[in-house]
Amino acid sequence: MQTHRRLPLAILAALVAVSLSAQTPLIDQGRAAIGRGDTAAAITILEKAVAESPTIAEAHFYLGNAYSGEMLKLGMFGAAKYASKIRDEYEKTVALNPKNNDARFSLVQFYAGAPNLMGGSYDKAFEHAKAIKAIDPVAGHRAYAFIYTQQKKADLAKQEFADAIREQPTSPKPHSYFGQYFVNTEKNYTAGFAEFEAALKVRTRWTG
Repeated sequence: MQTHRRLPLAILAALVAVSLSAQTPLIDQGRAAIGRGDTAAAITILEKAVAESPTIAEAHFYLGNAYSGEMLKLGMFGAAKYASKIRDEYEKTVALNPKNNDARFSLVQFYAGAPNLMGGSYDKAFEHAKAIKAIDPVAGHRAYAFIYTQQKKADLAKQEFADAIREQPTSPKPHSYFGQYFVNTEKNYTAGFAEFEAALKVRTRWTG
């Protein structure tokens, strides 16, 4: 009797394993297409992966990335066509895997950067930033800083990076993120490179 009770679970496990195995080549192909800049091909491949196995978070994540890449190529037309698809794929990713901080940060970027008519929402951006911070405090500070930057609150953004450095003095990541902020947002290359150098010093000090 015990054998019969366990059989359905064994069959289910086998089917899941086969499904995951079948999806790996498609996901890898989609990632490779994204890597070489062929986002149109990546979309075709990853949409197939998602259709065949809609419960695999990784497939949704990379499909969201493919949509994002294609949107950037097409400009305003691409934004109108792909914005909601990008949001939906990343939301599906975190619904299936709440610890996927890369997807959550992509949602922070979407909600904080998109206009209201296209689904932008600072409240939703902050929700995802809070979830990120619960998993990775440094990444959480980065997420909050991004939102404050979009809100034109530079002092609050820079305070987030400063807090991350103070809280995690042995990690090079806060300095690296702060450097990216200075270079990309303020075009302050001197301050940016100083933070990059600090990141290297911290890494050398704590890794030997």
